[in-house]
Amino acid sequence: MQIKATYKDIWSLAYPIILANFAQNIISLTDIVFLGRVDEIQQGACGLISTYYFIMVTIGLAFSRGGQILISRRAGQKQYEDIGRITLNLLYAQLALASVLFLFLILFSPAVLKLFISSHDIYEASLRYLKYRSYGLFFSFFGFVLMALYTSIGRTRIIAIITGILCITNIGLNYILVFGKFGFPAMGIGGSALASTISEVVAFVFTVFYLIYDKKLIPFGLRKLWKWDGEMQKRMAILSMPLVIQFIVGLGGWFIFLSFIEKMGQRELAISVVLKIIYTGFSIPSWGFASAVNAIVSNLIGQHKYSQVFAAIMRTVLLSVIFTLVLCLVLMLIPETLLALFTNDPNVITGAKPILPVLVAIILSCSLSVIVFNGLMGTGATYISLFIESVTIVIYLTYGYLMTNVYVLGLTYVWSAEFLYWVLLSVPAWIFLHSERWKGVEL
Repeated sequence: MQIKATYKDIWSLAYPIILANFAQNIISLTDIVFLGRVDEIQQGACGLISTYYFIMVTIGLAFSRGGQILISRRAGQKQYEDIGRITLNLLYAQLALASVLFLFLILFSPAVLKLFISSHDIYEASLRYLKYRSYGLFFSFFGFVLMALYTSIGRTRIIAIITGILCITNIGLNYILVFGKFGFPAMGIGGSALASTISEVVAFVFTVFYLIYDKKLIPFGLRKLWKWDGEMQKRMAILSMPLVIQFIVGLGGWFIFLSFIEKMGQRELAISVVLKIIYTGFSIPSWGFASAVNAIVSNLIGQHKYSQVFAAIMRTVLLSVIFTLVLCLVLMLIPETLLALFTNDPNVITGAKPILPVLVAIILSCSLSVIVFNGLMGTGATYISLFIESVTIVIYLTYGYLMTNVYVLGLTYVWSAEFLYWVLLSVPAWIFLHSERWKGVEL
């Protein structure tokens, strides 16, 4: 499964991932939208605690991204049976990782959250969310293995189908469990968490049946019961651990950033949660293209087509920026309509509107930076990407702390930290890619 650096191949690989990301983000958006019709506290708590929970999920996503880089490289080298061995060993590692993180969420979250949440009501609501949501880790991590495999071999349509099932199920269950319809009790934030977890179980069952009957996977040796391969696990760990640390640092920085805002007040947190929804939703195309360029770069290097790597990244940047520009135009034309989708509080809408121009700048900078940075990760130079991310996060959090705790400026100044983050992330990544030192990275 060799991929070319053409617009057609980039788009063919990216658009199902974009649809899948859209459906996946609909899950978190649905939770927050429904809870926005309950009360400000539960909506704010959901925005904050879902970020905390997603830090755990991101560990699995990051580890699977390392597996995806390896699978893509073997696909480019036409070493097809190795794909099955890597995929099964990735699954074993993911299930072990999910077990450890599940225990962490259950045992240590109450103490951890006390360090970051000052409001007792938000703290209690956050614990109710985790009570039901923690079980979803196992099903999410299984899904990441599937995503790594099908993205690497250029068959991404099934990802969109499965996440579509996930999305539809979650919306229906949220309506029933949050508000207490059809005889069920009104569970509020707990019902929202339970709806998301049950949706992942439904998607998991569909996925297992699909994998059993997918005959196109036979050449990859996936029907063999590969044993735990210590050497393969070591290779994946060396490649993935910098990405795991990098993703934790990145999302952990976002969680700490939100905790800075939470200390400004419940209204400021509610405004920021709505802005985060729009930010996340409008960045979906960029993240879809980012996942695609990650696989494409690794595949091209596997084919020894080094001269096409930078061209693939630049073409993906162009597609990402164009899609994002269209979305940003919609945001600027109908801001109040979009804000009203996520909250019925007029004070939140009024407070969010002045920050939208800054948000547009953030989304556009993300559309470029996230492609360049994932192109860098696709080369396998994961220790370089970890170093860049770590330095950037330190500067980002220092700036955010100064804006919220020292100078105590408004949310417009606070949110400008996100723009700074994307600029600082992309510049050194761009320099490293231009240097071509990534050609010496062996996987």
